Amino acid sequence: MLEDHRQNHIPFGLDPDDGSLVDVENVPRGAKCGCVCPSCKTPLIARQGKEKEWHFAHASRRNYERTKNECRYSFFVSIRLMARQIIGDEITMRLPEYRGTVAHQSDRLGYPLSASFLITEAKEIVISNVAVEARFEGIPVDIAGQVNGFRFVVYFTHPGRNIPPELDAINDSRCGIIAVALDDLDKTMFRGERDQRRSYRSILREFLINDLESKQWIYHPRYRRCHQQALQELEAKAESIVDKHATQGHRPRASLAAPSPGHDVDAYAYPRKASGKRVLFECMMCKSQWQGVEPSGSACPQCQTHLFRTCVKVLGDDTAE
Repeated sequence: MLEDHRQNHIPFGLDPDDGSLVDVENVPRGAKCGCVCPSCKTPLIARQGKEKEWHFAHASRRNYERTKNECRYSFFVSIRLMARQIIGDEITMRLPEYRGTVAHQSDRLGYPLSASFLITEAKEIVISNVAVEARFEGIPVDIAGQVNGFRFVVYFTHPGRNIPPELDAINDSRCGIIAVALDDLDKTMFRGERDQRRSYRSILREFLINDLESKQWIYHPRYRRCHQQALQELEAKAESIVDKHATQGHRPRASLAAPSPGHDVDAYAYPRKASGKRVLFECMMCKSQWQGVEPSGSACPQCQTHLFRTCVKVLGDDTAE
């Protein structure tokens, strides 16, 4: 919930004559603005002082007390409605990188492997043929349009308005869905250092186009294909590790099971060289090579773990006989 002194600070008011949202900087001062609250339809006044940031407020404290439960999120309701209006028929948006994670438990290897995989890099898209306050697969959404022939959905979230679980369950190979969190805009729009020459509308438009941290991928049409490919690669990597152990004469595969609590993982899964031997190690995950001393050895400088190291060559005796 917003801080008390911001609860009834509204950047955009509703013009009851034509149903459009207007910026507080584009209306007459006070009650002459002729606007109402987008949430509860209570009359608004435009506060345009010299010190505090300009904003709409409910016309009287009595009216606000009567409607405050309905208007708890009126700030965000006004932003959400104005965002729809700004987008219009088409908008350009920068979208963040999207990564997933895949895990594989191999009985032969004895311990799980996991990896992240790239679904899409950060990019700029153009959403066209936009419909506002639309329905997508029967679910009410803020924006529904098209990107390169694919259906594309934008859903705005804020306190009191979360992502519908039905959107998380969508499984359409020809659609993309993002959520845009409006949560921090009360701090961005109502900050003391705001440039008075910039309207709230222009600040919101820039936010919608360029802000990456507020955007979250809900679904991408390439997700299933990328997930399946990453899983296959991880399964192949697990088999490769087991086979490499076998060809180098390590313990039989059946004994590569994860150690019980209290056992030294490295001693259990990887046989030691003779005490005090300086050897050349190689990481079976990233193929990095480095020198170390057995039996203590060392971790891979790239992966920061000793679990996937193997001895490539004995370089010499590092201790006195």
